Amino acid sequence: MKLITRLFPRAKQRDLVSDQSGVAAIEFALISTGMFALLSGAVDVTQAITIQRDLNRFTVEVAQAIAASCKGTSGCAISAMEAVRLRQATIAPKLATMQVGMANFEKRNNRVEDIVGTMTYLPTDMNTTAMATMANGDRGVAVLATYTHQPIILGLADDWGFMTKNFRAARVVLASRS
Repeated sequence: MKLITRLFPRAKQRDLVSDQSGVAAIEFALISTGMFALLSGAVDVTQAITIQRDLNRFTVEVAQAIAASCKGTSGCAISAMEAVRLRQATIAPKLATMQVGMANFEKRNNRVEDIVGTMTYLPTDMNTTAMATMANGDRGVAVLATYTHQPIILGLADDWGFMTKNFRAARVVLASRS
């Protein structure tokens, strides 16, 4: 206490202990840190929901557009897929770095055959969907889109173990019935 009286000769010891002038700043610093963490978490969750919705919409619309315009013909599907690939940044500007795989195929002998496009095979879930929804001789279109998202506040997300998140959307559509 002698040090305080030496530093602040005019202040009484009681006044320094009961002084409340900096309390609001301290309370704001403590509360705003937690609120900032909650706000950034809410923004990241909202972004995750939006990204998944956009990927689902993209795959559905591209698959339906290719199926409707080509009716299962391989040559037309390839040119339609190339047109989608060239316009990908315009179609989904917020997802400019997404990877898109597209395929035109036929179901024969209870197998997916004659796959033409950027995919050489259908992943298991897409193959299962194709087998369940199509009859032998049917032609279909498959679109697979994947996107890797990094949170806005990388340091905070890294502390909690949420560095990146991989999003995936897949769609199989009937192009023509035999």
